[in-house]
Amino acid sequence: MKTKQIILAFLLGVIFISACQHKEEVAPDSEKYFPRVKTIIANNCLSCHSAVAGTWEGRPVALDTDEEIVTANAIIKSTVADSVFPGNFAVKRMPKGGQLPSEDISVIVTWLEKGGRSTD
Repeated sequence: MKTKQIILAFLLGVIFISACQHKEEVAPDSEKYFPRVKTIIANNCLSCHSAVAGTWEGRPVALDTDEEIVTANAIIKSTVADSVFPGNFAVKRMPKGGQLPSEDISVIVTWLEKGGRSTD
């Protein structure tokens, strides 16, 4: 009888330890994208698309605030991720002089797929 109690205690201990060591993984849907989008914009867009950038030279989109970013979400996607063709309302690729890395484009597209809001 004592052997059965020892085995039972051992098994319960293993189960307890296993449960304590289980790390809860963050589901992809709970990842916050807007902070990452803001960083991408700060690093690649604000030199032109900011009220403090100086002359606008035909760049009517300001991306200084969260509200401005969210309001321009479709334009942002169009200029960095969508195919360039005459029917696309933003036929010019951004940022000026190049293209964002595919990882940054993916973050922007995923953010928009999740609703393109400042609160994910």
